[in-house]
Amino acid sequence: MIGNDIVDLKQIGKTVNWKRPRFLDKVFTQNEQQLIFSSEKQHRTVWLLWSMKEAAYKCHVQQYGRRFFNPKRLVCELIFEEKGIVRIDNNNYFTDSTITEDYVYTIANLNGQKAVNSSIFKAEIKSHNTQSSQLKQSLIASVSENRSIELNAIKIKKTEQGVPQLFINSEQLVMSFSLTHCGRFSGFVYC
Repeated sequence: MIGNDIVDLKQIGKTVNWKRPRFLDKVFTQNEQQLIFSSEKQHRTVWLLWSMKEAAYKCHVQQYGRRFFNPKRLVCELIFEEKGIVRIDNNNYFTDSTITEDYVYTIANLNGQKAVNSSIFKAEIKSHNTQSSQLKQSLIASVSENRSIELNAIKIKKTEQGVPQLFINSEQLVMSFSLTHCGRFSGFVYC
């Protein structure tokens, strides 16, 4: 299982005010809030922890097939600035993040190994639907090239829980992947 999440740091700063009353209390544990308040770069730390939670959540939903909304159920621990663990109940998801001035990108998985195939790119078109379509097409092109599968044979379909799956013609391809986009940036990861 693998998950990813990207946060456009400039875009999110315009649309979400994490300093508003009770936002942090709803999303982050007391220990996570201490990490945020003790950080020299609080804005970045908020979105790093958020990205870790989102990436781990995607892994968890792939693994168990059940969605839930309880951000504090996902407990983050930073090992290094860009490496961490997210605990969901008795499950540990290992995270590896890339932090730039423009974005925070996190990949989470069960075993702590780096993902074999990952890509981040700047979206040319800001429409959510167009960006989503562009992201899916980029994933399909990458899988086609890396697995030597005819491009037109690959399709993405969602399960009843909303988890995307890859199919070759009508047969499900056994692989884990995750898609993400926020603001100007998109990314995919698969193994």
